[in-house]
Amino acid sequence: MDIYIFNNTNSDIRARSSAGGLFSILAETTISQGGSVYGATFDNDWRICHSRIDNIANLDTLRRSKYAFTNISTCFSKLSDDISTNKPILVVGTPCQIAIIRNKFGEVTNMLLVEVVCHGAPHPKYWDLYLDELLQYEGKTRDDIESVNFRDKSEGWKNYSVRVDFKDGSHFIQNHRDNPYILAFVYDYTLRAGCVKCPFKHPNSKADISMGDFWGIEALAPELDNNLGTTLAITNTTKGKKILESMATPTSLSIEEVAKYNPAIVKAPNAPSDKSMFEDIAAIDGFHPAASRFLKPVFNNRKKNTSLRSTISHFIRSVYTFFTKRCLKIKI
Repeated sequence: MDIYIFNNTNSDIRARSSAGGLFSILAETTISQGGSVYGATFDNDWRICHSRIDNIANLDTLRRSKYAFTNISTCFSKLSDDISTNKPILVVGTPCQIAIIRNKFGEVTNMLLVEVVCHGAPHPKYWDLYLDELLQYEGKTRDDIESVNFRDKSEGWKNYSVRVDFKDGSHFIQNHRDNPYILAFVYDYTLRAGCVKCPFKHPNSKADISMGDFWGIEALAPELDNNLGTTLAITNTTKGKKILESMATPTSLSIEEVAKYNPAIVKAPNAPSDKSMFEDIAAIDGFHPAASRFLKPVFNNRKKNTSLRSTISHFIRSVYTFFTKRCLKIKI
């Protein structure tokens, strides 16, 4: 097991990636060798699914995190065909999806299995509920959507937003700290039941490589902390190590150090005691009413912290202005 860090040298690709853009270089390398890539994308109705590509032109559809579970078994037929060609294959998914692939197809020489460091996967019904309610509020339909980005980095990697762009040029954008879909996911209300019992956390990964955000970079590698997004990658097999040696930067960090800031590497989430109540209310009243009720303490704390930050910021500006004017008077 070795830990690597990666930042894509193409600034545009890094900006359009959730973290540092490691997926893009792995996918580009695979496709350039005549291979195929499997990853999460949106279908024509903006539901999240797994799909296969073999053309660089389609690569952007697989970039960026997608926060809903997909049925990767829909790819089995194509994957089986690709395995028989002996051309390179890259499969990216959640730890349980990668374990399913490993169990079904075994060790395949020409296939690289990469898992995302997974907090858990929301049940797809919640994305449907949330999106329909958002579109109703915006006066739009799914046909009006141009793109969806769960991790828009326009305001920085650490300050990412949920963004939906529409074909008429308008858009919806909301900071992740205020977005009910992201918060319900982070606080475990929308996760699938199996996520809380995930048996594939380190050191039980079935992937060649585990990759995720380098949370804690400001403490563990402050010289790299430019808020553009950096990928942390962990090798689980010799195959994974051989791949990363040629493209990423090795570190001396330990699993314990990185897991301190990204516990999803080693720890499964805990289901809230009132999760079933959230599910019932979301099914009857809708996603937003359920989120407003069960995440109320989170929203209240967010407002309180925002108010405190504003007060402190205002105080600092006032002090700065006072002393600046005083100094000017003294100079005059």
